[in-house]
Amino acid sequence: MTITADTITADQIRALRTEARAAGDSLMVEWCDVALSYSEHYDAVGFPLYSPGTGLSVTRTEAREVCADALRAAAAMLDD
Repeated sequence: MTITADTITADQIRALRTEARAAGDSLMVEWCDVALSYSEHYDAVGFPLYSPGTGLSVTRTEAREVCADALRAAAAMLDD
């Protein structure tokens, strides 16, 4: 099954976040934090979600797609 923003699980995002933190990839850690946000447009405190690195408005779904892309890329490397 292909991982997408719709099929990626919170557990997969948390695992990716843990791996990214261990690798020192703070940008991916931030994307994972957004992907795990409270709502589609706001964090748990009620602040709007912003894209890590750019500061532009972003949705939780967009962040979930970034995480799904990372997992698909990792799976593709394992297949090679």
